[in-house]
Amino acid sequence: MHPRLAAAIGHAEQARMALLDAVETLPPELREARPSLEAWSAAEILEHLARVEKGIAKLFALRVGELRATPGAPREGDEWPAVDAARFAGVDDRGLRRNAPDRTRPSGELSADAALRALRETRALLLSEAMRGDGLALGTVTHPHPFLGELDLYEWIWFIGAHEQRHTAQLRDLAAHFATT
Repeated sequence: MHPRLAAAIGHAEQARMALLDAVETLPPELREARPSLEAWSAAEILEHLARVEKGIAKLFALRVGELRATPGAPREGDEWPAVDAARFAGVDDRGLRRNAPDRTRPSGELSADAALRALRETRALLLSEAMRGDGLALGTVTHPHPFLGELDLYEWIWFIGAHEQRHTAQLRDLAAHFATT
């Protein structure tokens, strides 16, 4: 695996492990409970994350497919810029309220277990699509993010990790809320 792809995936995988640890701090019987009418439950947070990752996996499938179909598609070189992690510093700032686009808002119909299964499936799909592009110059392929502007495909994977860090903090807050009520 190209080191740039490995670094992006490694970041997303570390964030996923922290997210799953945060889920485990919530008793299973409270994972579908909302702390208030306007706040999401753990199950809804997980469903949201699965919807986001599924959309990014579809983006990868489309854009990697286009790149692979391009005669003489550029290959990733030995020298490459590292992802600018500072660019994603605000993603996990929960003081900045963001409204999720409708397509990524949870339906509220999934249990926490079903949402966790969906999250595992979307990660497998994303990794499969990313590996189809391994060795190609994924840094030359960009797509706009609604808040961050143009992101290349490596940065989209990095975003997944940063986004999950944001919601990991939300899950920890949820666990703390239920521990005190």
